[in-house]
Amino acid sequence: MLQGDTKNTGRQRGGGLVEFCFTMPVLLLIAGATIDLSRYMRFLQITTFVSQETASQIYRKCSDITIYNPPVLGTNGLVINTALTSTAIKACVERVQAGAQQLLNRSVGRAAVSSKVFRWKMDQPDVSASCASLAAMGSNVTMISAPVRMSTESLSNETEDEIEDGEQEDEAADTSSIRWPPLVIPSTNSFGSNNPLTPETERALTTPGIVLRDSGIFQTKNGSSASERLLVSPSALCQKGRVATVEVSYAFEPVVKFLPLMMMKLNTDGSQRETTVL
Repeated sequence: MLQGDTKNTGRQRGGGLVEFCFTMPVLLLIAGATIDLSRYMRFLQITTFVSQETASQIYRKCSDITIYNPPVLGTNGLVINTALTSTAIKACVERVQAGAQQLLNRSVGRAAVSSKVFRWKMDQPDVSASCASLAAMGSNVTMISAPVRMSTESLSNETEDEIEDGEQEDEAADTSSIRWPPLVIPSTNSFGSNNPLTPETERALTTPGIVLRDSGIFQTKNGSSASERLLVSPSALCQKGRVATVEVSYAFEPVVKFLPLMMMKLNTDGSQRETTVL
């Protein structure tokens, strides 16, 4: 081989190495973006499913629970025990919400469920007033919600058995003595390593966005009235008699940390809500 050919071959190899050094970061960036986008779509699918399914179960199983006082001799009317009714509805909502939270803990991690039931004139067995001219909620609406509390512990097998056994309970039974376990949101990331949530993200995950105002049921951003939208008007709630709402908030953790700021606007602060209203 001639000396000139040897030099040309060395130059080609050096040029190929330089090109490889320039293209490898781009290829890694594309690969990371593809992985994060696929994971983010999976987050969206799971949280949307959990929101819709949880709202459906709460609406069917919990929202219409009504407990009456024992009949009194010499009277004809039925009297609703609002205290026991509220307790039974809350226990039912907490039971369904705990099951949904377990599913989120096992599938996507940093996500929280917030559920509410709104009842129109819960103390009246027969609501016959016209709903057409209503413009305000007033004192006609009872809001019942399940609490959301952060914890870094996992649900134990004993706790899981309590939840599963509770699903077979009669919702109309006296549930005043039932204490459902707190909801758990793990602090570990999707890859199993310990990466605690920031206080801002924790606050965003656990702050419900749905609020009851005199002019209707609104969805806000972290409870703030700066930007809100009307979900249910007073007349609509009056006509339905009951409404169930479920929010699933989540904080996505990307593989490539700088991608959300550089290429994609992925939700990483827990402010995103997948909301279902029934």
